[in-house]
Amino acid sequence: MSLITVERVPTREELIDRARELIPLLRRNAEQTEKESKVPDENMSALRDAGLLRLSTPRQWGGWELSMRHQVEVLCELGRGCPSTGWIAANHAASVDLVMLMPEAGLQEIYGDNPDTVMLSAASLDPALRADRVDGGLRVNGRFPYASGCELSDWAFLAWVPVYDNGEQTGVANMMAPPTDLRIEHTWKVAGLLGTGTHAMVAEGLFVPDRFVQFAPLKADGEAESPVPATVLIKGNLHSLSSLVGGARGALDVVREKLEEHKPLAFSTYSRAIDSLSVQQEFAEATHLIDTGMLHMLAVADGFDAVPEGEEATPAERARLRMHMVTSLERCREAMQRLLDLAGTSGFAQTNPVQRYWRDLEIGSRHTALNRPMIFEDYARSLLGIGAPVSLLF
Repeated sequence: MSLITVERVPTREELIDRARELIPLLRRNAEQTEKESKVPDENMSALRDAGLLRLSTPRQWGGWELSMRHQVEVLCELGRGCPSTGWIAANHAASVDLVMLMPEAGLQEIYGDNPDTVMLSAASLDPALRADRVDGGLRVNGRFPYASGCELSDWAFLAWVPVYDNGEQTGVANMMAPPTDLRIEHTWKVAGLLGTGTHAMVAEGLFVPDRFVQFAPLKADGEAESPVPATVLIKGNLHSLSSLVGGARGALDVVREKLEEHKPLAFSTYSRAIDSLSVQQEFAEATHLIDTGMLHMLAVADGFDAVPEGEEATPAERARLRMHMVTSLERCREAMQRLLDLAGTSGFAQTNPVQRYWRDLEIGSRHTALNRPMIFEDYARSLLGIGAPVSLLF
């Protein structure tokens, strides 16, 4: 049994209010977050103090064990303040679901008396990645190129590592290790979501004890069995999506505030841009598009909440839910274009938060697990019954 004292679960409204109250802090620290390529300690402490690192953590380990709908509603508010901070909180919430696949003995050590321990998850296609069976565990070597929050997380969930015994592959494994046991390469030099610090981690002779290993043997045909249920993987994609939808809402907030300052509409007869019918329509369209993105996001959450605990969503349902995620992102990206038009050239000033929200959305929406063409293809195949999915994450 857990040694953690179980507290009263805050209500949905309480948690959303706590997240919303952090928006001014997250916005104030957004520039620092980006410059340092890391969510500041102040932000992480605020998340911890507000209980927002416990959204997906089971009650047994001191968490709130919320429905997916309630989780994404909270994470969306965090993304509204700072998409990078929201992404880290979302990555953590998704990673907790993966961590729960570990042996009980490992979970006891991972959580101890700390329900706020911060998780990340990372996978790799590095052909050199391998874990060799040794006494008491595995010896791991290889590179994990994208590890969000690797410099601030307590534990890393390392996924789908090929396992060898006496030189022959016997299966694949998920495992847990502190990021401090791996070498960090500062590789995250991109246009957006800079504050996520999604750097590379390199395992060099990393020893992972058996209590932190979930092993899946090779199938009879020699192929590796996925040690993670597909439904769990796709739920993790929804966590990430929620922070991006929040970012679109954050940009909407900033543009509205500028309009309410009654700035003039340049090269027009309007002394206040807000009085222009075309400006009003553009703002209304942006708002409606983001609301539509929210509705698609919540529909996906409700779809997952409808799946009985411990069961898998059907392949057809998974394809449908992923399609809704794509549509949510598309509506938010369309809205962002309208918001940039309203913000004008000044919206691209480095001091203007609108351009940061825009860059974060553009980068995050192109995450491989939210890949629009591939998800469309899988959805079409599912509808027409013409073959297996093309996505390995399916």
